[in-house]
Amino acid sequence: MTYERPKIVIAVIVMVCLSGVAGCGTGNSEELQLIQQINISGTITNSQAERLSKVKFLELESLTTITDEQVEILSNVRELWLSGLTSITDAQAESLSKVEILSLEGLTSISDLQAQKLSKVKTLWLNGLTSITDEQAESLGKAKGLYLDGLTSITDAQAESLTTVQFLGLDGLTSITDKQAESLNNSDELSLSGLTSITDEQAESLSEVKGFLGLSGLTSITDEQAESLSKVDMLYLKGISSITDAQAESLNKVRSLVISQACQPLIDKYKNQ
Repeated sequence: MTYERPKIVIAVIVMVCLSGVAGCGTGNSEELQLIQQINISGTITNSQAERLSKVKFLELESLTTITDEQVEILSNVRELWLSGLTSITDAQAESLSKVEILSLEGLTSISDLQAQKLSKVKTLWLNGLTSITDEQAESLGKAKGLYLDGLTSITDAQAESLTTVQFLGLDGLTSITDKQAESLNNSDELSLSGLTSITDEQAESLSEVKGFLGLSGLTSITDEQAESLSKVDMLYLKGISSITDAQAESLNKVRSLVISQACQPLIDKYKNQ
């Protein structure tokens, strides 16, 4: 996976910690060896789950099977990564709803009931889903952080349901409607790096994103779009290889701008004025 949202840096740090770096709060060396053993075997026993239930962060990315009882035991972990699972039961979804930060990126589909239960998780990674129902979007929209990078399209109704998500990743979308842009602009962090172009109206709507906006799939923007996007606090435009002086003057107003090296000198020109 490749994430570029600032919030995801925290997740990457967590994953490094869980891979065995000492001093990251995952427990002692015996627990780290146990994690490695489980990831190698792809299975876990009840006693192993009990031993690991006291750690703060737990990455079991290669775990492919788990029982309802084991999930209930592990639900005490604050941040839990179970991306090797390709399906879960309703009972497991209920147990996992107690986890604060949860990755289930191996799931390719979930039921409406499971979405309802998982909506209680504060930050949820479900990047393996390729489609969701309107009812699922309404449930998942209750999460504080939600990452659905496997979706290639959403409906206007689904975008409206996701409007209250503070940290939202939809990097798989290749296009959005003007109405969707208006619905999604309430996020503190929004990543739409699968978009290769946007309209002037969409740029104006997206400029209302409070914190971070990821649009690294764009290869060009208009002067009007640059002026609109200059209102964003943190902006990623890494896919753009050339800009006009007018665009550089506008984008210079962004507090934290990540853009291609080819464009940076022109941005710096206006920063120094």
